[in-house]
Amino acid sequence: MRALLSLLICAATYVGECSAFIASHSSPRQPSIIRAGNEEPANSSRVDDDSTVTNTNATGTWNPFSLAVLKLGFTEPAWTSSLNFQKASGRYLCANCGTPLFSSHGKFDSGSGWPSFWKTISSNRVELNREWDGRIECRCQSCRGHLGHVFSDGPQRGSLPSIELASVPETDPKIGYKEQGDCDSSFSRMPRYCINGLALRFEKDSE
Repeated sequence: MRALLSLLICAATYVGECSAFIASHSSPRQPSIIRAGNEEPANSSRVDDDSTVTNTNATGTWNPFSLAVLKLGFTEPAWTSSLNFQKASGRYLCANCGTPLFSSHGKFDSGSGWPSFWKTISSNRVELNREWDGRIECRCQSCRGHLGHVFSDGPQRGSLPSIELASVPETDPKIGYKEQGDCDSSFSRMPRYCINGLALRFEKDSE
């Protein structure tokens, strides 16, 4: 409760800054970008699989708490997002621009308190940046909204369906593989995308 109250106070304090940021259409900082495979540089605009044009100035939400995460890099308190407990089949979209980022097929229960995924939905959807403290930040590659961080302690390959392992995007990081040194070993781990629920919007698959 204390952590949630702290987030409410911080978000209320900076909501004016969020609005100013959006209104001025200022470009976000350009930190060092970690790329995998033949990933192309992030552009200011792109077209996703649904032919929806998105860009760095997109604002698909006016929720001040979501904006505090997406635009200012805040972290929501653990165990507060309903998406952490979401079991339905569907897609997880960027709450800012609507780009599909993750699928329920790549979601798992990490026990961390945040929605967690071991793979992205498709290539070039999530941008990775090395932060000053060594952590790897995740951003939506389309609008560059802050999503969370990626770690090397995801699920073991042997616990995952082979059909899903075969469809891991080339641009996903191989950081989890390196711990065991053998990416084909059933004991090697996949990445863990630890994502703020406030940065996502869930779209349930049609029946």
